[in-house]
Amino acid sequence: MDTELGPLFTEVPQGSDDIIDAVARIEMERQERAREVGNAAACAAALRDLRTLHATEKEALRAGGPSSEHSANLAALAAEIRRVEKMSGSTNRMSLPDGDKRASAAGSQPGAQRPPVRHNGRQNVRRKGGRQR
Repeated sequence: MDTELGPLFTEVPQGSDDIIDAVARIEMERQERAREVGNAAACAAALRDLRTLHATEKEALRAGGPSSEHSANLAALAAEIRRVEKMSGSTNRMSLPDGDKRASAAGSQPGAQRPPVRHNGRQNVRRKGGRQR
């Protein structure tokens, strides 16, 4: 199965068959939703489903103790979440590096002109006469 970003599962570590089937189902639903409502909304829904599945798998790992199967499933889900986040162009504030948070808060774009600096009304005025010596 191919997507607009290339073959599905190229960078996803091998998880269990159940996880691979669930990820494939979520991807097919994402593609169908993208045609209906657009890529951003489709990716948001897919990310919600993937994160729910990731939390479920994490809880299963915690409850059952260390397991290579659950660890592989978590790695596969994390890779798929990263892939869908890249596809969606997700830029929520928590996903930005620290230096970019101020730029997004101000609404500025890289390379955009900045407005002139505004002063608070005080000026350095030289007084006539100044200090007497």
